[in-house]
Amino acid sequence: MVFKKQSIPNFFTIFRILLVPIIVVLLLMSSADIYHINFNGTTYSFSITNVIAALCFVLACLTDALDGYLARRNQWTSDFGRLWDPIADKLLINAILICFAFQGKIYVWIPIIMISRDVIVDALRMYTITQKHAKDISANIFGKMKTIFQMLAIMIILFIFNGNAQSLNYHLFQNMLMDLALCASIISGIIYVHKFLPTKNKLQN
Repeated sequence: MVFKKQSIPNFFTIFRILLVPIIVVLLLMSSADIYHINFNGTTYSFSITNVIAALCFVLACLTDALDGYLARRNQWTSDFGRLWDPIADKLLINAILICFAFQGKIYVWIPIIMISRDVIVDALRMYTITQKHAKDISANIFGKMKTIFQMLAIMIILFIFNGNAQSLNYHLFQNMLMDLALCASIISGIIYVHKFLPTKNKLQN
């Protein structure tokens, strides 16, 4: 099989998908791996496995940015990338959000709403890809804002609040970013559905 440079973004997408189970296992192990350091009368808690998970997440974010940059700059687009790149992002983020909810770091209904929105949007995207004359429902600005807010909130939880499970009560900045991500998620989902409905009617006529 001949390697093609155009496939590099797709390899990055597959790499992000492979990172998902690794990060999940590390996060689930982090609650039993808490260390405490006293500095100037203040106790700081951290988890080594949590730090490793955070670094893996940063690596995943960097590959996401890189494959998007390469695809746009060199026109290395493909049906595989259009379908699986957003799915890889959602698998990564939603898996981490489920872990956070399980550990009590975010409210349970946050990943429930976000995952429900992603299932609907991905179903619409997969349907339109199979239609030759279907209208494009590529990512909108609110979908991109959702991803950015999610990534920032996750990084804050993993790095700044590393080892602290009771984040719901006092981590205002983290919760604000999650709330912004939730709002952007709902708005972008409504936009996707609105763009799809005329397409569906057109295909049926």
